[in-house]
Amino acid sequence: MTKQRRHSIRDGGHKPNACLDTQPRFSMEVSDFVVAAAATATGPRNSLVLHLSYHHLLVFLSGVLAACFYYHSPWTQANQRQLQHLPTAHYLQVRDDFAIYSKEREREFEEGQQAIKEFQGNMGAAVAQLHEDEANIKEALATLKLGQTMREAGKEDKAQRLYEHAHALAPKHPEVLLRYGEYLEKRDVVLADQYYFQALTINPSCSEALTHRQRTAAIVQSIDDRRLLELDRKRDALSGIHESNAALRRAKKEAYFQHIYHSVGIEGNTMTLAQTRSILETRMAVDGKSIDEHNEILGLDLAMKYINDSLVNKMEINLKDIMEIHRRVLGHVDPIEGGEFRRTQVYVGGHIPPGPGDLSILMRHFENWLNSEQVLSLHPIKHAALAHYKLVHIHPFIDGNGRTSRLLMNTLLMRAGYPPVIIPKQQRHKYYQYLQIANEGDIRPFVRFIADCTEKTLDLYLWATSDLPQQISMLEQTENTLANIDKLLTPTVTGPATDKTVKTSPATTTNVPSSKSNQNNNILEGDFFDSGSGEIS
Repeated sequence: MTKQRRHSIRDGGHKPNACLDTQPRFSMEVSDFVVAAAATATGPRNSLVLHLSYHHLLVFLSGVLAACFYYHSPWTQANQRQLQHLPTAHYLQVRDDFAIYSKEREREFEEGQQAIKEFQGNMGAAVAQLHEDEANIKEALATLKLGQTMREAGKEDKAQRLYEHAHALAPKHPEVLLRYGEYLEKRDVVLADQYYFQALTINPSCSEALTHRQRTAAIVQSIDDRRLLELDRKRDALSGIHESNAALRRAKKEAYFQHIYHSVGIEGNTMTLAQTRSILETRMAVDGKSIDEHNEILGLDLAMKYINDSLVNKMEINLKDIMEIHRRVLGHVDPIEGGEFRRTQVYVGGHIPPGPGDLSILMRHFENWLNSEQVLSLHPIKHAALAHYKLVHIHPFIDGNGRTSRLLMNTLLMRAGYPPVIIPKQQRHKYYQYLQIANEGDIRPFVRFIADCTEKTLDLYLWATSDLPQQISMLEQTENTLANIDKLLTPTVTGPATDKTVKTSPATTTNVPSSKSNQNNNILEGDFFDSGSGEIS
């Protein structure tokens, strides 16, 4: 920049042509550089630059060919196959973020996968069960034909075993039930009629089963009526024994212990008969047994005392009475749920009871049915068995439904002069089986089962107060049989200062004056057991 220009800028002056003076000078410098570069390129170095370009291109092409050969070589492909199972870096990053920021979603995903696996497993099990059922049905039908062949050939023993095997393989198949019923009709018409009924329940269009039932129904009804009349005769014989009979009083006490032992045993209690008696007599705990098992026995004891004191002579049994029975049954095990309807849905094997919202109205209907004239006109055993089944079918409580139902059944029986029925724990499977058959529509087998238990209980009392030498089946099913017989025949007489045991024979009875005038059908006499009022303290 010239001296004149520097002065003009410093002085704030402006000359329009000052910038134009430098433009020709700058253009000249650029053009000189281009000309010099061109002159240089036309020199001897031009061949060297061209040679280097060809060399670089050759190296590049060689590298490309080497890379292609390496990628497509068998060794490289084998290594890639070995590494295919490894996740990519992107997948690992996504999974890491998922694990850090979405634990709940990951848990839901795993639960969903587990549910899918369970569903697939259940479906597989159902399909396998279906295939197994189909195979069993095929084998049952083949066995059935072979049994008919043996029957026609006169080989009854082999035919019976084949029919039983076919029924065990397919107990719900109408053809098996029909043919097995035909075989049994001349041997056990009651069981044959039951199988005909089941065949009609499964297949209502089975005309042969309907024809057979029309023939057997009246016969079976007559047999059942005669059976109930026989039980009435035994009840009257027991009622004829004076209540002060020492053997009868001792039998009642033993039956009291057995009733509690078997009733809680049906529900899974592991106490023995001797341990049950010890708890009731001494109120001492048994070593090695749970608290709940002790409380189940004590609760049933309270409920039976309440029935003896309050319900045996009552005109009608209402809903409040049933709730009071249950409150005592469950009072020691679960006082909160005792005497209260359940508030949740329960499942009992294959039976799904009504929902908790329907219990109130169903129990009101049950109360009306229980005291209706039509039901009261039924035979007491039928009435008691039906009441037991209906209550356990409704299943109104969270626990203790079976014990409460059996106590209600015995209350109705005692009101009719029968002793309380003992259902042996050894027949638990048969007891539940007949309840299941009742759920399927045929209540008669369950009524017959209760009638059988009633007869055995009556035989227990009659045997204890007579001179019959033979043993009875009820005592054979209990433990310590000889000790039980000795206690049945050995009443205890309590004196003012000492306790004396007087042994008597079955034929000789000692009449001891009773301070209470309880009826013969009471579960337990007050002289043998301080029953109290049955209230929960």
